[in-house]
Amino acid sequence: MALDDVIWAIEPHTRAKHEILKHYLGAWFPILALAHPRIVYVDGFAGPGEYKGGESGSPIIALDVAKNHILINRFKKELVFFFIEINEARNRNLKKIIDGLQLPPNFRVEIECDSFENCIDRVLTDISKRGKKLAPSFFFIDPFGPTGFSMPLIKRIAEQPRSEILINFNYQPLNQWFLQDASKHKNLDILFGSNIWRKALNLRVSREKEEYLRLAYQDALEALGWKVRPFCMINKNNQTQYYLFFATKNPLGMLAMKRAMWKSAPTGDFRYSDLSNPAQPCMLEVLFEGQYSQQLADSIYENYKGQCLSKKTLIEDFVSWHPVCIERHLTRALRILENEKTPPLITNEPVEKPPLIHLPAF
Repeated sequence: MALDDVIWAIEPHTRAKHEILKHYLGAWFPILALAHPRIVYVDGFAGPGEYKGGESGSPIIALDVAKNHILINRFKKELVFFFIEINEARNRNLKKIIDGLQLPPNFRVEIECDSFENCIDRVLTDISKRGKKLAPSFFFIDPFGPTGFSMPLIKRIAEQPRSEILINFNYQPLNQWFLQDASKHKNLDILFGSNIWRKALNLRVSREKEEYLRLAYQDALEALGWKVRPFCMINKNNQTQYYLFFATKNPLGMLAMKRAMWKSAPTGDFRYSDLSNPAQPCMLEVLFEGQYSQQLADSIYENYKGQCLSKKTLIEDFVSWHPVCIERHLTRALRILENEKTPPLITNEPVEKPPLIHLPAF
């Protein structure tokens, strides 16, 4: 096998994807380690573990984040890393890299040379037979194309009460190769879990077709009980390469993922382009921050006027599930309601611990 088939050069949008993964895991590992004796990280299409320029692949990023996190080292919970790579040469390369690492004794690493579908089906079947549930788990599903995993398998993962996923929905090859080839349409039925995607065959406007397929896949994930947040990756040809779909039932998980996405999309559109000017988002960031905070202030008042509630409740019940905003927007939104409205639209009730926010109904 040629070297390029085993190790290849990294693309800018892949760097951005890995930054999102790294920042999210930096929050996810300690949150779960505080409350559970065991947590599981699954990389379903793990790759060779490195790129041509020496950059780390996703399995090594996950191990490094966990190994270097002070809270993980303090609590010594069991961390299970399950890396799946069906290509034998890439699998060997990944094993060689991991064998050279010094990992803590509470890390358990398993590397499988099989398909993601086979491995996870086997694991979930075994757990079900024993009447158990999977430990809190994060699944990173990052295939080369739009195949390699099915919606029925994703449904089985969703049935585990403490599972989260980050899926690479490969739109560009789906649009270019799979929609055009009737022999591949069955693969898309498997991907979506139904034939709902087929309506896109009659859409001639590219933007409408892309939007329809994105929403159809998001709806399929949300029908499984998850809340979903997409992130768009655009390639050097200014085309959508893929969407990252994050799905969770945990408000703190959603909040942590949105924080991670903001780092790669500082204007809040949750979109990264290989053609973007790194300096430009910084100039626009202040403008967009103010707009989001103002919109959040208006939305909070409309939803909670006449109530008293804590900031923690606002974060977990409202801001976490907001499509864009995170904690810093809430802080500014509350400041707007208290200091920039006449009369003030919120007042603090300091007698309560923690203090309650009162939004009077005028």
